[in-house]
Amino acid sequence: MKMAFVADGYVPTPPVSSSILNLIGEYKNCSEKNGHQVDVFNRRDVRQVIDEINNGDYDFVHLHAGSLVAQFNEYLHQKFCFTSHAGHLLKAHEWDDAFKLEFQSYLQAPGVIALSSASKQLFLDAGYSGYLEVQVNGIDTTKVNRQPQGNGKAICLGWIQPRKQQRLLAETLDGKVEIDFVGPLDDPDFREGVTTKYLGIWSLDEVYQRLTEYNCLVLISHGEVAPLVVLEAMAAGLCLVVSESASANLHVQDFIKVLPDHILTDPTPAHQQIVCASISELIEQNHSSRQEIANYAQEHFDFSRIVKNYDRIVTEFSHL
Repeated sequence: MKMAFVADGYVPTPPVSSSILNLIGEYKNCSEKNGHQVDVFNRRDVRQVIDEINNGDYDFVHLHAGSLVAQFNEYLHQKFCFTSHAGHLLKAHEWDDAFKLEFQSYLQAPGVIALSSASKQLFLDAGYSGYLEVQVNGIDTTKVNRQPQGNGKAICLGWIQPRKQQRLLAETLDGKVEIDFVGPLDDPDFREGVTTKYLGIWSLDEVYQRLTEYNCLVLISHGEVAPLVVLEAMAAGLCLVVSESASANLHVQDFIKVLPDHILTDPTPAHQQIVCASISELIEQNHSSRQEIANYAQEHFDFSRIVKNYDRIVTEFSHL
């Protein structure tokens, strides 16, 4: 089968990487191992990409860029599947007019591959009537280093921006919990403290190698759809303290603590105590559960497992 995977033309400058491009790369590797031919398109000239796909005799097209859906609906000659990675997808009450218009184009796409059951339900509630299936994000757990013990600290890994609430997290934890922040700094109000340090940007290789130095990943973000970083952290043996928005596809486990989305934006003393206590508890617990966590990640999110469902989707959609 000949397949085309399409991104939005974003090419990050090292050491910054793109989780969507990393994900596409893993799907390409798995699909090629299964005997498929895969081309990845990641260019700014959308019409040229569409023309190449129209002339390329592809059996399956998977678009990973919401901003391109309207043009694909209008100009692509064949059916395609679309996956939304928009962090605010499930926060419909916060959509601006531009995204409301963009979402209407999603509902006209021939196929949608949602990243979670909640995303699928959003499309159903909006009246979507095309092909609709769920495919969870995955990770190649064999690429992630895992040490038997961590350093007794937490880490918050990802783009530092207001939506992800790292500034509020740092203010809450300073002087109480040791936590390092890693990622591009895009919040002018973020400040380091006594126990809250900013370490800069890690490359993807550094993420895979160094995450395991920690005991707990913290991602208390106001808007996520299915963050890859939580999978990377579990593959490295870390416990998780995440917001409800960041908990897509996770099961109830002792090493996962899910907190309400508003717990940072409503920083009452009681809420601050919950955040600090949750992270401290899981840092301590992590010493005895790292192997269990890595096993869980491998069982539920390793590409060797999830690609089987993706192959089913590809086959079903291609024969519609």
